[in-house]
This record gives sequence, structure tokens and C-alpha cells, in this order.
Amino acid sequence: MGTLIINEFRKLKRCDVLLVFFISLVFTDLLSIFQLYSGNEHSLYNYTDFMNIVIWDSFSLVLPAMIVIFSNYLINVEHISGALKNNITCAVSVNKLYVSKLVALCLINVVFAALNAFLTYLIFLFLPHKSEPIYHSLISMIQLIGISLGVFIAVLPILILFIRQASSYLNVVIAFVYGFVGVFVAGQNLQDYYPITAFLKIVNYNNGSLTYHGNTSYITVFIVLLFSLIAWIFMAQKLKKADYA
Repeated sequence: MGTLIINEFRKLKRCDVLLVFFISLVFTDLLSIFQLYSGNEHSLYNYTDFMNIVIWDSFSLVLPAMIVIFSNYLINVEHISGALKNNITCAVSVNKLYVSKLVALCLINVVFAALNAFLTYLIFLFLPHKSEPIYHSLISMIQLIGISLGVFIAVLPILILFIRQASSYLNVVIAFVYGFVGVFVAGQNLQDYYPITAFLKIVNYNNGSLTYHGNTSYITVFIVLLFSLIAWIFMAQKLKKADYA
């Protein structure tokens, strides 16, 4: 399994989707700057204020769809290059191959979140701002990484259920709507019950307007993981029976 995951990273050397992923994150940062300072040009904010908006825009606009797009690329590249038949010929389990892709995608998502957290900090240093203790900024960075991981877990059922139809890109549309609806759900203080926003509680996100409901978020995440496991068991059987000839 470790070798398969390493091979997935090797396949990314000429991957244009990596650049698209990075540009989308930069776009989110720039949009957050506009939202923070629009109409309040003379106000000063700290990095936590800025990161609160970045986190909100990430789960609601960019991240769910980009994770699914990246997943589609990792899956489709096997069919486009013809590598899938070679892997099967070499007795590589199709199930292990797809699991390695999901693991690689999760790791890439976390790494990109860490890079984006560092990038947002550098950007904010060049903006008019008020200082705050460095550990507050570090907590905000960790929150962004946590939300990125949470979004991956939330879209995992979509990745699994559409793992054989990655070329249709219907899953991208579903993921985008899935994330966008999270804005309205959180606006009604129901974020604990919605998978995309459940991690807001877990990372202790606080923009001053949300009310959390005990440990409901943890239950929601557990249900998503359980459903993902059941979906994978179901899809794994289909993958074994599929004709890749």
C-alpha cells in the first residue's frame, strides 16, 4: 500500500490540476481580503479575523469541488494512460489502487491547507492590520488545516459512490452545491448536523455568530465515516466484478 501511495505522488509531476488547486486557494484568499476590508478601509483587523473569513469561504466555495476534481483526475489518469490494465496484469488489487488514491488525495489536501495557511499569513503581513499573539495566529492556521481535513471527510461518500463514474463530473456539481448549502445551514445555527460544517465545532471555530449543540458535530462526523465505510464495502464488491479488459 505504501508503494502505491508513493506512486500516486510520482504521477503528479506533470499534473496541471495541482496548479488549478493552488490558484483556487489563492483566489479564496483574495476574495477574503475583499470581504474583510470592503466598506471598512480604515478598520484594522488581526489575522484571526482574516482567517475566519478564509475558513468560511474555503468550505462553502472552493474546497469541496476542488477535492472532487482532484479525485477525478487521479482516477481518470489510470484510464487515459492505460496504466490500469498494466496494474491488473501485475496483480495489483484494484481496491488497493483506489484506496491509495484516496489516501494520497487526503494527504495532498492537508499539505495544501498547511501551505495556504502559511501563504495567508504572509499576505496578511502586507495588509493594514493590528497585531495579536503569535499563538493565536498558529491556532487559526491549525483551524484551517482541520477544516480542510473535515471537508475531505464530508465529501468522502461522494468520492466513493462516484468512483466508477469520475469522468462524468456530476460529482463536482454535487460537491459544489453540497458546500454552498453549508452557508445557509450554518446561518440557521444547524452547522453541527451538516457534514461540511460539522468540523467548525471540532476545530473550535468562532466568528461570533454560531451556536453549537454539544457533541452533535462528533456524531455527525462518525455517521459520515460509517456511511463511507459501508459505501466502500459496497463499491469494492463492484470493483472486483468490473470488467477492465
